[in-house]
Amino acid sequence: MEYQNDSESNPTIGTIENKDNPAQKVDISYLRDENAFVTSGIRTHLGMKEILVPVHLIAKDFQLMGTIISAIMERISQAQESNADFQYAASFEVLGRHYTLTEYGDFMRLESE
Repeated sequence: MEYQNDSESNPTIGTIENKDNPAQKVDISYLRDENAFVTSGIRTHLGMKEILVPVHLIAKDFQLMGTIISAIMERISQAQESNADFQYAASFEVLGRHYTLTEYGDFMRLESE
């Protein structure tokens, strides 16, 4: 699956900015074909796969999903600044809930366990 960020068919619903490097902005768009939201900018700025978040997770807590994506971006950026390798964590916990990130074509798909 190849993702092209087309603002007409995939409207941007929000933007996350790296607080330490404001030039690193990542848009979040709705990807109708996947019934999910997807980041656009992680690959460009940080060289990692974009993150795909199914609609049902966003509907539960939009702010929490933004916080999770921001935290992941921060870790990628810190790894780059220190010339360290970065890999997406297969699973992690936030506020007592378990999440996974799995490869899904051009994306890393975020799911709640």
